[in-house]
Amino acid sequence: MLKKHSNRKGFSLVELLIGMAILAVVLTATYSLFISSNRNQIGQDLEVEMQQNARVAADLVVREMRNINAISCMENTTTTCGTAGDKINFTSMADANTHIFAWSSTDNILRFSNTATPSRDPLADNVTAFTLNGFDSSNNSTTTLASVKRIDITVNVRTSRTDPNTGNYRTYSIKTTAMKRN
Repeated sequence: MLKKHSNRKGFSLVELLIGMAILAVVLTATYSLFISSNRNQIGQDLEVEMQQNARVAADLVVREMRNINAISCMENTTTTCGTAGDKINFTSMADANTHIFAWSSTDNILRFSNTATPSRDPLADNVTAFTLNGFDSSNNSTTTLASVKRIDITVNVRTSRTDPNTGNYRTYSIKTTAMKRN
């Protein structure tokens, strides 16, 4: 006689399908978490790069402007610069060269030159605005170059790519001040 086995080993088809469905839900949730984390990381990297770009640019602008000996031209004054995009031209106490900060809205690059032959080399990318405002020794806004003792500097930047979470550019603004030493 044949003996019936009451101890069956293994899984039934229904148990396997339920196990696969649970595994699919867990894998989908894990994949979604990975994609979300990856997008957040990319957004944070873009923001760090943007802020670092703005800080380095503002730092150099302030460092150079503290050594101003004489200003040839400056935006928002009665003596604006003749070359399109130039925001300020000045000579420095450190050397006899003409120092130039230039910015153009067409390429969003802040440029700097401190050589005898102006080169306007890129200083910072993705600069959406660069403004300078002069103040006299009494902290009153002035448009007279000879009266400028303090310069307020504003650098606005944006990320190099759109944020993967929002589809928009992130922006950052840094404001600082340079006091003339003489």
